[in-house]
Formats: sequence, structure tokens, C-alpha cells
Amino acid sequence: MQNKKHVAAIIVAAGKGTRMGSEMPKQYMTIAGKTILDTTLYKFEKSNDVDAIILVINKDDIEFVKDEIAPFYTKITHVVPGGKTRTDSVYQGLKKVRKSCDVVLIHDGVRPFISYNLISTCIENALIHKACIPVIDVLDTIKEVSEEGMVAKTFDRKKLRAAQTPQAFDFGIIRECYENAMTEDALFTDDASIVEYYGYKVKTIEGLYKNIKITTPLDLRMAEILASIY
Repeated sequence: MQNKKHVAAIIVAAGKGTRMGSEMPKQYMTIAGKTILDTTLYKFEKSNDVDAIILVINKDDIEFVKDEIAPFYTKITHVVPGGKTRTDSVYQGLKKVRKSCDVVLIHDGVRPFISYNLISTCIENALIHKACIPVIDVLDTIKEVSEEGMVAKTFDRKKLRAAQTPQAFDFGIIRECYENAMTEDALFTDDASIVEYYGYKVKTIEGLYKNIKITTPLDLRMAEILASIY
């Protein structure tokens, strides 16, 4: 990338993994002999475009991560406890990004199959468009269902996309939007939705079908298969 800019990656891994049905948080489960979190961190550590990593984890895991994981990654500048919601957790990470940063990547710690090319493309588009997210086609027909369990609406699948991470933003914009969002009584499902809420446009780029978020036991099994391929 020409005219190198400062890029920070916030890796969000503060969840407890209740949908996995395990006492161990999913980010510390292993695939191909490495924890899911390690597999994710490795991609950002080795990316030539990422300068700093801020790792956001559950407050109960701080000592474990600082002792057993963080020392192996030279780009990790901060390990910070997350909040009650994902929005609050990301905000805690944003507060640790240096003021001179140009672009911030925000990535789920349990999406270990990110590629170097996707990281780079997200950054390049964030520099141009100020906000960029990877998306993939929705393969199933999506229905809006009423509280009574009846179909209320069928959406046009051709216009729908599933959002992934990393989501990349101009640091000044995402910091401002998050500071405002912390005062809002609104539910935000991803980082781009916060930027959209405050009137900014978000560029979409082609994501990766292998870039799955490991949430359920089935996802973990799929991850094991993907790890044997890639």
C-alpha cells in the first residue's frame, strides 16, 4: 500500500459463548491445534498493513490473556476489558487507539479465516470512502415473521447481503460516532450500523464465504473442516 497510513485493529473477543453450550468461551477453543483467538490474531499480526492491535476481552480473562496469549504478538498494544454489550466493548477499544491513527479495523475474534487480501482491501476502501464493510450474498430466502409466527413480509434476496468483519473506518468518524452512540438508547448490531445511524455512507466490498463467525457447535465443526483445507 502506497503512502502508508497508521492502521489499528480492534479484535473483539469479550463474549462468553453461551450459544456454544460450553463453560469455555468459544474464542479459547482450539481448531487445528491453536485457539480460535490465536488463529485470528495471527492474521493481523502478520499483515503488512496493520500497525497495532487492541484486544478486547472479558474482564475475567485479563490475566490469562496477558500471560498466555498477548506476549506472543508484538503488535498488541493494549488488552482491555469489554463492556456489557458489543458496542460498549468496541468503545473501550477505541479509547486506546492513538489519536494519529488513520484507519481502524474492527473484527470479531471468532472469525479466524480472514485473509490478508481482505484486510488490505478493507483498509484501501476505508481510506477512499471513510467506511467499508465486506458482504456476501444471502443464499436463503429471508422472511419477516410476526410475534404470532406468521410471515409478515418476504424480502427480495437479490438486494440483501450478509455483513462480515473486519469493518474498516476513518478513525475520526468511527470515534465520533461511537462517542455519540454511547449516549443513545438504541440497539446496534454491528459497527457499520452506528456509522449509518449518524448519516455516513458505507462502501461494501466482496467478502469471503469461509470468513465464518464461530458461534455454535456446528460452526466449530465447520471451522475444523476449513482449518484442514486452508
